[in-house]
Amino acid sequence: MMDCCSRHVTAAGRCFSWMSKLSDRRYRSKGLDDNQLQIVDALASLGIDGVSILEVGCGVGELHQTLLEKGAATAIGVDLAPRMLEFAENRARERQLEQRTKYELGDFVELSDTFETVDITVMDKVVCCYPAPGELVEAAASRTRSAIALTYPRSHFFSKLSNHLWNFGFWLFRSDFRGFVHDPKFVQQSIEARGFHRVFNHDSPMWHTQVYAAN
Repeated sequence: MMDCCSRHVTAAGRCFSWMSKLSDRRYRSKGLDDNQLQIVDALASLGIDGVSILEVGCGVGELHQTLLEKGAATAIGVDLAPRMLEFAENRARERQLEQRTKYELGDFVELSDTFETVDITVMDKVVCCYPAPGELVEAAASRTRSAIALTYPRSHFFSKLSNHLWNFGFWLFRSDFRGFVHDPKFVQQSIEARGFHRVFNHDSPMWHTQVYAAN
């Protein structure tokens, strides 16, 4: 399992580094997507003034940087793709947030013991990129005091078909990266088993967007 995960993580870093410029361009032109806006609103309703944020799979940084602009105190962004973090750091400087942000490169599951506990952990479209969702959730919960917010795929015919096509493309390009449609019940039960309860849920045609608060 570890050898498989290692190959997957390395391939994911290459894949998302390649996609980083497109991601940055998209956020500059369109801003947050609907799922991310729901996360921001749901967390704001819980209260984010002065809180610390950890974003796993932070990409170019738009989501946690928006939370900082809305009142959060500090944010740590973790990502597998070095180019994603370069864009995130550039955006932080542009938004004058460089003193309140920190970025780490690597597999969060492997690095989680090195992180301090934070108030809120965010995982937007990250569960679907990791082969071991239980380990990912456990790592996130172990570093979270107050709330976990995440977006991950619904499990139905169209999401599975889309994922198969996505993975076929990676296979054609000889990449070891693969996307996943994990069982939503397993994801939810894994979070709840670690002392959190769901306080927000919205289902779009392809995604679950959820927030869990500590018991």
